[in-house]
Amino acid sequence: MSKNISIISAIRNVPRHLFVNESYKYLAYTDNAFPIGGGLTTSAPSVITEMIFNLCVRRGDKLLEIGTGTGYEAAVLAEMGVKVFTIEIDRQIAEKANRILVYLGYKIDKQLKNNQRRKECIKRFNKIRTYFPYRGKIELFWGNGQNGLEEYSPFKGIIIATSIPHIKHIKNLINQLSPRGGKLIVPVGSRYEQTMHIIERKADKINTCILKGISFNFIRMVPKNVVNSN
Repeated sequence: MSKNISIISAIRNVPRHLFVNESYKYLAYTDNAFPIGGGLTTSAPSVITEMIFNLCVRRGDKLLEIGTGTGYEAAVLAEMGVKVFTIEIDRQIAEKANRILVYLGYKIDKQLKNNQRRKECIKRFNKIRTYFPYRGKIELFWGNGQNGLEEYSPFKGIIIATSIPHIKHIKNLINQLSPRGGKLIVPVGSRYEQTMHIIERKADKINTCILKGISFNFIRMVPKNVVNSN
């Protein structure tokens, strides 16, 4: 229950209207998913809550998110004190998410080439963090996340916001889980209907369970290997 309360508290602290397109701002605080361009959508808060809750992550944990979208879920996790590594395949959407997350003080803009502007960005980031000292930091990457970020592993949790037809397609990601109870959550199934699978790694043992009674419709993960930091 305490973990559930921490998620709800984090959701209340994130200004969702800044993460949705202008035409949907009046619905920003309803439990709906919205289009974000490129055929992609952002998940409803109830789905985000369900995914985070089942990972059992807490303050100080390190988490990998595949599918940044608008950056909203990453912001919620950061509000919980989680250190977030997130990857978005659509460059335009990744850049938009980066701008919002930098503006709100969740991360530093690594794309700045001008030294003076970079110093000003770092100064602003540090100032914002004096008001929110318990926030986790966010590292955003542009590219395909199918192979994860092995150099930053192991992760306490991995959220995959795209669907896969079979668990075998994410073997690389499972190997990046912490062997001390790291959990991964992913929609598995046909292109138009999936069930949420939770995979837990304990030492060399992998356990899988399914969230019963709930179906999802996430877009498919794309097999490609390009990752760049923002």
